[in-house]
Amino acid sequence: MMYRFTYFVLVLGLASMLSCEQRELESMEEQDCTSMACTKELRWVTVKVTDRSGQPAALDKVKVTRQSDGKDLTRTYPREEWQVFRKLGSYAITGDLDEKYIPRFKRTKLRFQGYVGNREVVNAEYVVTFDCCHISLVSGETKLTVK
Repeated sequence: MMYRFTYFVLVLGLASMLSCEQRELESMEEQDCTSMACTKELRWVTVKVTDRSGQPAALDKVKVTRQSDGKDLTRTYPREEWQVFRKLGSYAITGDLDEKYIPRFKRTKLRFQGYVGNREVVNAEYVVTFDCCHISLVSGETKLTVK
């Protein structure tokens, strides 16, 4: 009899936690951002790409695609800026400037592809989201090694 009571309490507690999490998610989706004070900083979701020896990988080009509809979200950069990315092996996947392509409080799947010449050397999937102010990474590897 005691085991049934304990089991009942555990199930009831778990159900209660899940319903609270669901209400929290629903309220986030309905959150009004008009009164939110946001910082002026621009945030980026980036990936560090290295070769097999751990050195920064100099990619010739990258491609970022929203997976739901294949929309190309690849940004173009001035030559000098691109050279810095290549030297550091650090590349932007998305950022606050992509707000019009990434809905608030929804999880958006993106694909990042990196190329040397015309050969794809990295390919990874990411999930990102916007809150009232900034982009953030939900899932995906932030360190990749060239194939």
